[in-house]
Amino acid sequence: MTRVERRGSTALGLARRSGPLSGRGLAAACGAGALSAACAIGLLATSGWLLTRASQRPPVFDLAVAVGAVQAFALGRGIARYLERLAVHGLSLRTLSRLRLWLFDTVEPLVPDGLAPSRVGSERSAAPATGSLLSGFVADTEEVTEALARGITTAIDLGASILLGAAVALLLAPTAAAALLAGAAGGIALAMLVARLGRSAAARTSALRADLADQVVETMRSAPELLAFGRADLIDERLEQVRRRGRTAALRQSLVTGVVRTLTTWAAGAGLLGVVLAGLSAHRGGRLSGIMLAVLVLVTLAALDQASALPAALAGRTAGDAAATRLAALSALETPVREPAVDAGPALGPVGAALEHVDVVARVGPPGPPLLSDVSLAVRPGWRLGLIGPSGAGKSSALHVLLHFLEPSAGTASIGGVDVRRMTRSGMARHLAWLAEETHLFAAPLGDNLRLARPEASDLDCVAALDRVGLGAWYRSLPDGLGTGLGAGGRAVSAGERQRLGMARAVLSGASLLLLDEPTSHLDPWSSPQLLAELMGAAGSRTIVVVSHEPGLDGQVHEIVTLDRGRVVDRRPGAAGVPGEPGRLAPGAFPV
Repeated sequence: MTRVERRGSTALGLARRSGPLSGRGLAAACGAGALSAACAIGLLATSGWLLTRASQRPPVFDLAVAVGAVQAFALGRGIARYLERLAVHGLSLRTLSRLRLWLFDTVEPLVPDGLAPSRVGSERSAAPATGSLLSGFVADTEEVTEALARGITTAIDLGASILLGAAVALLLAPTAAAALLAGAAGGIALAMLVARLGRSAAARTSALRADLADQVVETMRSAPELLAFGRADLIDERLEQVRRRGRTAALRQSLVTGVVRTLTTWAAGAGLLGVVLAGLSAHRGGRLSGIMLAVLVLVTLAALDQASALPAALAGRTAGDAAATRLAALSALETPVREPAVDAGPALGPVGAALEHVDVVARVGPPGPPLLSDVSLAVRPGWRLGLIGPSGAGKSSALHVLLHFLEPSAGTASIGGVDVRRMTRSGMARHLAWLAEETHLFAAPLGDNLRLARPEASDLDCVAALDRVGLGAWYRSLPDGLGTGLGAGGRAVSAGERQRLGMARAVLSGASLLLLDEPTSHLDPWSSPQLLAELMGAAGSRTIVVVSHEPGLDGQVHEIVTLDRGRVVDRRPGAAGVPGEPGRLAPGAFPV
């Protein structure tokens, strides 16, 4: 394990990695917590003195100060406790926000090929699955911040209470102070020892929670097929297996928490017994009055009472450390590409693209044959290149190299004559647009989905892009126009409409190079050629690299390259590859 992983294997260490803790917030929490503990000690001390002194029936005015002090301490304790919780939760919520941003920044460079299962072999990738990532973003980050909040609160309350209680006991009976400190120290040491021994149970629970999330996501994805084949029982069987293992791990963790609680209670009881014996000895020796003996016992109860929160805090810390270890493991995943600090991309305008003797090996999953081997491709500005081949031939990998999602182990990939390794992600977006195999639509209005490609685009630009991809009539039928919601909970769209919307994004972007990855793979054989022709027509004079199985591709491109097992096995001109170059547009003049 690396130094970074060791540092991030605790909740506090991971919180510090996401950003520095607020010194002002921590100081406010400590101050309010110490004040709350002082008020609690003062409340029981004055209450004990008041009750025992009142039993002697003194004049009422002799008790007036104590009555006022009890009220003041009670009110002060409530206010201080509220301020402490406010400061601690503010600190933990800010940490949660930073932690999730850190996690996103850690995961973002891995997308998509650093998190994708290997395209070779059938074994599971070493990268986390979707459910595990979801569990990390939600449950694990909350576990870390909750452990931080509980740990800070318990440490402040317990530390301040014991120190203040010991100080009072030291003034009344020095031997009682020693007994109080011994009981507290013994309870804390035993509790931490047992909690340390129970770390494996917490780690197992955390892993099973992620496994359950994986199973739920996988089950939801496969539910239609399972139901269609009458195997709905497999859904219950999968989830029941995870639940059964989870119950076993939870019982083990509960057992550890119960043992910690028992040891803490026994240690607190032993400390209280020692204080009582020391107080009685001082009372018999005439060094301590009966009233102050009662005060000593109640102060000890108040000090050791905070130890009751220790089991929950230690259980939370153990769970938080297990979650932190899982999150820190993400930072150990190999980043598939490195982005430069400064963009050195070509000037705006028509650009071509090329792969020169490119080799690519899978960086996740088990070792296997290369994704690409000595692949060389070239498409001139304004030309169209088609990539065909069987599944797993390396067609999408070639596009991912041009997108700089994958780093070649040998050779170079260039756009406009510039190596993609010298271009930033935002710089590449100025020159190229990608239409994935299945366009993702966000749960947002239609206009926002389109403006993903160009945030400053006007409504007229968006409508023009929709018209260009053949969605003009569909758009005009929408009740709210560009404000119509799409995605989850929004208007349903067909597979063809989804791909046309993706193409509208690409057209709206104004990019001069379009990468189309199986844009019609989800359509029937009768609709696919027509949609492919319309998408290619909507691209105008842009440079295009398209991956497709459609026989109609011949009439749409200038050259067709066949890939098989990561190698180029054939090149031939397409029907569009007639002598003469196609028309070119001036920089920035691509139509929307």
